[in-house]
Amino acid sequence: MQELPEKLVFGLDIGTRSLVGTVGAREDEHNFKVFAIDQAEHDTRAMLDGQIHDIPKVSESIRKMKKRLEAKLGRELTEVSIAAAGRVLKTINVSPFIEFTEETVIHDDEIHTLEMLGVEEAYKTIRASEDNGNDFYCVGYSVMHYYINGQQMVNLEEHKGTRIDAELIATFLPQDVVDDLYAAVENAGLNVANLTLEPIAAIDIAIPEKFRLLNIALVDVGAGTSDICITNDGCVIAYGMIPHAGDEITEIIARLCLVDFNTAEQIKRGITEGDKVEFKDIMDITQTMKSEDILKTIAPTLNSITEEIAEKIKELNGGKSVSAVFVVGGGGKVKGFTEHIAEVLGLQNERVALRGKEVLGEVEFVDETVTKDPLLVTPIGICYSYYESRNNFIYVTLNGNRVKLYDNNKLTIYDVLSRDGFSNDDLFPKRGKSIHYTLDGSRRIER
Repeated sequence: MQELPEKLVFGLDIGTRSLVGTVGAREDEHNFKVFAIDQAEHDTRAMLDGQIHDIPKVSESIRKMKKRLEAKLGRELTEVSIAAAGRVLKTINVSPFIEFTEETVIHDDEIHTLEMLGVEEAYKTIRASEDNGNDFYCVGYSVMHYYINGQQMVNLEEHKGTRIDAELIATFLPQDVVDDLYAAVENAGLNVANLTLEPIAAIDIAIPEKFRLLNIALVDVGAGTSDICITNDGCVIAYGMIPHAGDEITEIIARLCLVDFNTAEQIKRGITEGDKVEFKDIMDITQTMKSEDILKTIAPTLNSITEEIAEKIKELNGGKSVSAVFVVGGGGKVKGFTEHIAEVLGLQNERVALRGKEVLGEVEFVDETVTKDPLLVTPIGICYSYYESRNNFIYVTLNGNRVKLYDNNKLTIYDVLSRDGFSNDDLFPKRGKSIHYTLDGSRRIER
């Protein structure tokens, strides 16, 4: 039995089609060592488009994986880090502004008030758009641009003006999605040590901080959906998704080859690895087909999915292409996938690339037979997020009511009050008129 460090991190990627669990530990600031890894497909369609539909079934799958990993490690696992799917994120773009009665020097207070006005507006917008009364957690917001008197500014502090504006994107998670995730994990005998978001987990590995100044798209191609996020000027500026991904290609292969879904998945992997694939159809007859013939059959669907991804990237990026696209997830490994995205976006083929081995260079697997694959980027990223952010939910009591909040490491009292319906006008004081007076012959102003 290998010697294990005292503290292990169990990261679990709960996907539409499969579960991937990794257990490892950080050896130093850069290197991460994986001591055990396990992958399993759901026995039934317990999840659809990244959302849990059958909590007991998903819990049972997690429990089985937990036992297999414990057998490999010789140690009990009690905590797990998980991620909410990017496909359930809802993003709202707002443009808050503040007008002053006179020319005013802008300080931190005014900037913070402007940002909170934007978050409040986003909350109102998303609540008004949902008919089912579902509540939401704000998991973060980014200011894309500031303006003073209509002129764009990188930083408003110490500038003078009569009006300040911002363009802000706020991101929300539906409460029922989070509650379902927690229930599935807790029913499997585990406590949630950390909750992050799948796009954030993937981007932490696939796009290092130093590259985020560039205008780059990350596409996580799963089974049911393709999640997209865009970086620019050092931060994530937009999230999005399209409800099409790897399963649609698998279903075409299943009909073409007359096989069940799992066999079709194996064929899909096989056509990227060789000129021919061999399989048994539902009549138990061994068949051999050329990979080229299968690729021709799936080409219209593959082209449709990649074109939709490219159009969504442009939409999220303000109507224009990005500088490069990084693709992770198993669905993006089909031959021709990245090339067609490059064609639609008008990029060189080298600018649209699968990210797997290249970004897992600082990850060491005890099991040397494990291939560094795009499929492992998100699960490893979930483990990394445990060290980087420790995001989780906390409870705060407000006027006798228990309020649940997503802890993004920068919560304020405002976050609690805004969840309980307090408006921005009730929370922030309004600047009154300045007082002009003369003292000992000197003219003075008190703001």
